[in-house]
Amino acid sequence: MVENYKLFSQEWCDAAKDAVNSNSDVFNGFKDANSFTNRMEFGTIGRDDLASHIEWDSGRIVSWTPRKFEHEDLWLIINGSLATWQRAAAGEQPAGKLLLAGQIKFAKGPMTAAIENAPALNAFLLSWGQVPTEWDL
Repeated sequence: MVENYKLFSQEWCDAAKDAVNSNSDVFNGFKDANSFTNRMEFGTIGRDDLASHIEWDSGRIVSWTPRKFEHEDLWLIINGSLATWQRAAAGEQPAGKLLLAGQIKFAKGPMTAAIENAPALNAFLLSWGQVPTEWDL
């Protein structure tokens, strides 16, 4: 039986990195994948202890860890509730709809990043569904 990983733990981040990097829809969904080199945070509303940092290089994740970068080194900070992340991972609602409904929130960075790269964001969050996740935290 496969163990469920705590959302945004290092084990979860490692498995999610593999899932995202192997999903060609993420890379192909970027407006310009080769120039997508950034650091970002995905956090959980109301849970400062549940956040992860991702470093992208040319449309591929090179590092995904629990929070480690300084705030000023992050290009984007994107937050959602546990329920929102779970719905997005399960494919119950596309990321774009969750964003427009205010359930995914940009705390830092340009909203245009999500609009321009909407197919990549949706495929990215759907990739989370491939990771056995402990959602009841």
